[in-house]
Amino acid sequence: MTARAASPFLTILLGVLVGLSALGMDMFLPSVPAIARAFNVEPGSAQLAVTTYLLGLAAGQLAWGPLSDRIGRKPVLVMSQIGTFIGFIILARASSLWMIYLARVIDGATAGNLSLAQAYIADNTAPEDRAKKFGLIGIAFGLGFFVGPSITGFLSARYGLTAPIYLAAVMSATNWLADRVLFS
Repeated sequence: MTARAASPFLTILLGVLVGLSALGMDMFLPSVPAIARAFNVEPGSAQLAVTTYLLGLAAGQLAWGPLSDRIGRKPVLVMSQIGTFIGFIILARASSLWMIYLARVIDGATAGNLSLAQAYIADNTAPEDRAKKFGLIGIAFGLGFFVGPSITGFLSARYGLTAPIYLAAVMSATNWLADRVLFS
């Protein structure tokens, strides 16, 4: 298999790792108490940011599938990566709680990349290779849930609350740029 043929799967795998699991939902959870302290709000108010992410995710999942059927999986995956990046930048720069909610809605609404990744694999993988590729997507998803809080805890303790958020933004942008520059 050539690099060009393998590249869409690699960037899809990294998109799932960065966007939905490792540094999407999961990296945010350990930050909720610190966000509550930083914005001087009740923990429940900061916890609502998790709910806004999940509501955005539910809405996004419903919208991305039909859109990807019309315009293609790859363009919608690119939009997902860009939305994740924008959500992280807004989150890192937030100066009020409503900005955190906005960032989480944007990130959630554009994080529908797991179902898109699975649809892309189903559409573009030989039947004998599908189970292996679906398994790798599952590993990326699980790895993200394992590694995300550790990265967040380490970076937050050492460099501040926004460090893991900026890392997530950089990883998201790097994935998108690698896809665009190296493999398009």
